[in-house]
Amino acid sequence: MLLRLVYVSHLSDDVSQEKLDGIVDRSRVRNERDHVTGMLAVDGRRVLQVLEGPPEAVGRLYSRICEDERHRDVVEIDRRMVETRHFGDWGMVRRSMVDVVVQAMTL
Repeated sequence: MLLRLVYVSHLSDDVSQEKLDGIVDRSRVRNERDHVTGMLAVDGRRVLQVLEGPPEAVGRLYSRICEDERHRDVVEIDRRMVETRHFGDWGMVRRSMVDVVVQAMTL
């Protein structure tokens, strides 16, 4: 079984688009190593992220996110065990908020 965790947060004011691109690139490498897949949606400073993978790995990642000063007002909105990945082999993909809403409707 895999853990699927969905959260929302706000990015701090010092996170530029360039910094965000670097964060996504580094996260993709780390997530592939830890067998975590998912999707990141950004709308201005608002973030919605879906994480899927081994429960221990997703839990560690979410704890790091909650402690990361680049995120404010982190709120977990869903946590459930699933048998299969919804996001296949996506190490981490950045999408628009509209794309995430469309994807979420099929979860």
